[in-house]
Amino acid sequence: MTYIETKSSDAAFHFALEEYIMRDYPFAQPVIMIWQTGKCVMLGNNQAAEAEVDMGYLKQQGIKLIRRSSGGGAIFADPGTVFYTVIQPYDKERYPLMIAKDDVAEPVAQALRKMGVPAAVEGRNDILANGKKISGFAQYSRHGRICTHGALLYDSDLDALARVLQPDEDKIRTKALRSVRSRVTNIKEYMKPPVSTLEFRDLLKRFLLSDRQITDYSLTEHDLESINEIYKKKYSDPSWTFEQSPAFSFHNGKRFAGGKVEVFFDIKNGAVSSCSIRGDFLGVIPVAGLEALFNGTLFTLSDFSRAFDGIDLQPYLGEITKEEFLSCIFDYQ
Repeated sequence: MTYIETKSSDAAFHFALEEYIMRDYPFAQPVIMIWQTGKCVMLGNNQAAEAEVDMGYLKQQGIKLIRRSSGGGAIFADPGTVFYTVIQPYDKERYPLMIAKDDVAEPVAQALRKMGVPAAVEGRNDILANGKKISGFAQYSRHGRICTHGALLYDSDLDALARVLQPDEDKIRTKALRSVRSRVTNIKEYMKPPVSTLEFRDLLKRFLLSDRQITDYSLTEHDLESINEIYKKKYSDPSWTFEQSPAFSFHNGKRFAGGKVEVFFDIKNGAVSSCSIRGDFLGVIPVAGLEALFNGTLFTLSDFSRAFDGIDLQPYLGEITKEEFLSCIFDYQ
């Protein structure tokens, strides 16, 4: 396994680095990174900023807004948050979420348990301690590789987290919890004795890598030039961050066990002229391929159902089924 250490505290740089590794991958083995950022909110690839974030509070507090390439929900991060990334060849015989849980999340949870934290991988994409979330993880796949990354709440500002993220009311009701703040906790509360975030990061690295053969890799000038090119063209570009849904004449949304789905369609002469699919579902490839499938399709249940013939939805929508997706559009139970 190759370990890459960076000096950057810019989340957009790290997402560009991930994409560079996914695209060029000059390594013959999986890559792991442990990293930190400044204050920011990270949107899932398929989310609309205005629906997930209190934009006024974000601007007032000088919190950056960044969109990542993986699915899932929006997260808040600050210097008290520690991130992990694992990039590896994508074995399509294995279910992507099981790759994330078995190859990444469970080893992270094991490392935490060695520190005395009662960590357990639970639900779609969470690591919990005594029923409260301490980490969430997400994935995306490109060029025959899969990237799994996640955030560990070590000593994060949980009040700022609750303030800047606008929770989906359906999600809160489903989990029978009153607020985002009540569902999360900091790992530091379980550390005996507590240590600084940097010391925790070092412990995480030690326990996570202790039984692996590790090769350290330092980014070259060529690497940095390529990473910065991706950074400028994508992750620091407002048109990527604030990607808007198209004009629509039909909109609906539902929450399922596999995440929330929102659909936006513009309908002309009874057929779809444009389509946008949003939500915190855990697909691993761009949903644009699925959106394009519906262009020109008659807006009827039978025509939409036929459009799915021969299509594997799982890479696009994660655990959202065909029946669930269709029920979101045509509003049946």
